[in-house]
Amino acid sequence: MPLPYRPSFERSALLVRHLTQASALCAWIQGQTVDVSWIAPTQRDALIRLAHFSTRIEGNPLTLPEVEALAAGKDLGVEERAKREVLNYFAALRWIWQKSPPREVEERDLLHLHKLVSQGLLSAGECGAYKIKPNAVYEGTRVIYKPPPPEAAPALTRTLAGWLNSSEARAEHAVVVAAVAHHRLVSIHPFSDGNGRTSRAFESWLLYRRGFDTHHIFAVDEFFDADRRRYYEEIQKARDHGDDLTRWIEYVGEGIVETLRKTQRRIQALRSRRPALKITLSQPQERVLQVLGENPRMGGGPLARSLGMTRSHLSKLLRPLVASGMVVKEGSTKASTYSLG
Repeated sequence: MPLPYRPSFERSALLVRHLTQASALCAWIQGQTVDVSWIAPTQRDALIRLAHFSTRIEGNPLTLPEVEALAAGKDLGVEERAKREVLNYFAALRWIWQKSPPREVEERDLLHLHKLVSQGLLSAGECGAYKIKPNAVYEGTRVIYKPPPPEAAPALTRTLAGWLNSSEARAEHAVVVAAVAHHRLVSIHPFSDGNGRTSRAFESWLLYRRGFDTHHIFAVDEFFDADRRRYYEEIQKARDHGDDLTRWIEYVGEGIVETLRKTQRRIQALRSRRPALKITLSQPQERVLQVLGENPRMGGGPLARSLGMTRSHLSKLLRPLVASGMVVKEGSTKASTYSLG
């Protein structure tokens, strides 16, 4: 029987700064809920980005526009496994978001989360079940990490749940708890496959459960995917240093702060101006506003490429946005540029 789990980390000055900034940004976002007009589009964007970037970290080839199309219920002529990974992640996130936050983290919930992530990708006996054969983490053909053996996985997972339900964890900052759980679960590697996706979804669940992302509006997996090598290196560095999680938690804290700042800018962009004309935004138009919110001024060509669409399709989306004053167009040729109104 393994000893009770207790994570090892220091509350460094950098970590405290990240936690303070994350809490302030989270409080700012919570303070905007009086005007709920931005919540639905921001939630939808977070769902798409979490599914896209979490699956892409492990090699899923679908583009962001393709993932958006799947979220809209469209069928795509793409590789079936890639599509299934994304649809499964949608299902896992929707289950997390629709489920009332439980008082305690239960083993059966974690197993169900894995089942949602892996259904149709693993055999029925492997979905939502602990591994029965040894597994390893590879870089090419080289083994870079050997997880605990199959017989140890259930007990180690239960000790993690035990810590998450402890008074120590309940008194800890939500970002710290989520980061610890992410690293510990992916290191136990308790399933035959899908450990990374399950661990990242579990992190999202814990942030929600602890009241840190109650509106489900940010996607920290985009930060992890932006530099995948660093993501994997940070996981391994903690293992190489006796499971000291200080640097790992600092890294996750950095990612959450960066992600919350992007979310803040998106909310500000969506609320920046009341349109002169009434307009109901489509999802692609929301994406146009989001990209323009992150880039002060863009030409039509770069904007179309960033959105994965043709110039003619972009023009149709822009016309009502320009007419309403939400987007400002400068110039009248192909050299026109666009910015938020």
